Amino acid sequence: MKRILFYTTATLTLAVSIGTSITQPVTAASNFARITNFSEFPKNIRHWSTLRHTFKIAISEQSNAVSQIVIEAPDNIVPNDSIDISNQSKEKIKSTVNIDDKKATLTFSEPVAPGTKLTVEMNQVRKLRATRGEMLYKVYANYVNSNQTVPVGIARLRVR
Repeated sequence: MKRILFYTTATLTLAVSIGTSITQPVTAASNFARITNFSEFPKNIRHWSTLRHTFKIAISEQSNAVSQIVIEAPDNIVPNDSIDISNQSKEKIKSTVNIDDKKATLTFSEPVAPGTKLTVEMNQVRKLRATRGEMLYKVYANYVNSNQTVPVGIARLRVR
């Protein structure tokens, strides 16, 4: 009986400690921009042909200002140049949108300051065929005073 109680206590302690370590924020990514949210409207509709995809991107306060965002769409998605960008105060951010096949490049007229939370609304996104499974957007950022394109993250949308 003592042995069962010991193993149960040890297992529960291990499970709780592992769960808390997974849910803590990643500090290594705190110096870069990151995707905090991704959504689709209308939601979970496999056969809908025109959609709106919305990204939320947080730019770290420890990073440089962002001059450009590059979004690579999945194979079955065709992005449109109707892209609206706003900050956490819902103020529109002026940018130039360039669409090259599956890649949307958003070049800001003025660099976006560190600590800003961007909302990128990709309007009138066209789906080429019915979708099932996952759609993966790859998002990159170009920082001021840097020649490199840095990965921001992968936005994953699961369609049932």
